[in-house]
Amino acid sequence: MIRPHERPPRLWPVLLATLIGLAILVTLGAWQVQRLAWKEALIAQLAANAAAPPVDLSTAYNMARAGSNAEFVRVAFTGTYNNDAWMKMLSSYDGGQGWTILTPASAEGWAVIVDRGKLPGQRLEHFDQPQGPQQIEGVIRTHGIGQGFFDPVNDPKGNMWYWWDIPAMIAASGLPSGLKPFPFVVQLVPSATAAEFPRPEEPKSGLANNHLGYAITWFGLAATLLGVSGFYIFDLRRRRREWSARR
Repeated sequence: MIRPHERPPRLWPVLLATLIGLAILVTLGAWQVQRLAWKEALIAQLAANAAAPPVDLSTAYNMARAGSNAEFVRVAFTGTYNNDAWMKMLSSYDGGQGWTILTPASAEGWAVIVDRGKLPGQRLEHFDQPQGPQQIEGVIRTHGIGQGFFDPVNDPKGNMWYWWDIPAMIAASGLPSGLKPFPFVVQLVPSATAAEFPRPEEPKSGLANNHLGYAITWFGLAATLLGVSGFYIFDLRRRRREWSARR
C-alpha cells in the first residue's frame, strides 16, 4: 500500500512488465491460430483420404514413402487370414470391457495386421474366423504414438496387447518370413456382409480441435492485461503528478 507522503513507484517497470506480458500472450494466441489452420487442414486431408477410391497395398505404401499422409487412405485387396495367430488388444465395448481383434493376413506379397473390429469380453472365443482368400477393404491406421506412460508392456507370448507395436505384431503373426512387413494397420470398415463379431467401427480420427478456444483465451488475457495495466498506469501517473506538486 502506498501512503500519500511516499513517492509512487516508477512507471517504466510497470510498462516493461506489461509489454513483456502482452508479447507472451499475443505470441501464444498467434501460435494457436497457426495450430488451428494446421489442424483444420489435417482433418480435411483425413476426410479426403477416407472419401477417395480404395488403392492396393503397394500404392498406399508408396504414397507414404513419398511423404503423403497415409492415415485413413482406403485400401482394398485380396488376403488370407492366419486365424491361428489372431491377437487381442484390451479395449471397451458398449461401455463395458471388450477386445479389439487383430488378425494377420498375407496379401499381395505383404504381411498385414488387420484390425477386424471389437467384441464384448464374453465373446472372445466365439467370433467369425473366415477361411481362404477374402476381399478385404479398410483404411490405413498409422498408430505412430507408441507406448503410453500408463500402458503395460505388451505380452506377445500370452497374446495380450495394450498398445500398437506393429513390428512386434508382424513378428508374432506366424506369416512366412518372405513377405514384406506392411508398416501400418488396416482397419476394416463396416459393410453389409460383415459378421456380427468382431464388429468393425466407422473410422474416426478422434482429433480434438480446441485451438480456436485457446486462441480466444490468450487474446482475451492479453486484452485484460492491457486494460488493467492501462488503468494502473493512468492512476500511477496521476499520483506521481500529485506527489510532485506537493514537493
